[in-house]
Amino acid sequence: MHELGYATELVATLEELMDQEHLSVIRSVTLRVGEATGVIPRYLYECWPAAIEDSRIPDCELKIDYTRAVGRCRDCEEEYIASATHGVCPKCGSKEYDLLNGYEFEVVEIHGK
Repeated sequence: MHELGYATELVATLEELMDQEHLSVIRSVTLRVGEATGVIPRYLYECWPAAIEDSRIPDCELKIDYTRAVGRCRDCEEEYIASATHGVCPKCGSKEYDLLNGYEFEVVEIHGK
């Protein structure tokens, strides 16, 4: 389960931010996590309490904005949810596509003071 590693690194990053921005508390953090990263939000949520337990942010709430992996067919330009069709274009049947998004793993919002 690599989600614990992600959670631990996120906590370290947030603690560094607290020092840089002179914050005394971080109440919540919102992540955008893409489907193509392989990160499973449910597992990340489950790891979060252990990651923050002995940190400087023991009450920080984790929020996750999960984005689906959208592909664009190289043959007909159709855009579709790649995982829903196993990478096969629903319009022309081509298996050639480029992912437009789904690799995101980024902090999009922090609430602190």
